[in-house]
Amino acid sequence: MIKGFIRTTLRIDNNLKTRIELLSKKNNISFNKMMLYIIELGYERYIEKFDNYYKEQNKVINSEVDK
Repeated sequence: MIKGFIRTTLRIDNNLKTRIELLSKKNNISFNKMMLYIIELGYERYIEKFDNYYKEQNKVINSEVDK
């Protein structure tokens, strides 16, 4: 199996980049791993909000159907 690399570009301002660099040094991991970790956290939070939104919409629809 051949492993391929995907190159992505992420534009961030210097202030955010500096804060991420400091976090990575504090936690003793590389900058790239810290970026991936932060992106993963953001994605998980997005999915939680997405799921909760549709749960609430189902409740609204069910309450309208019950009337």
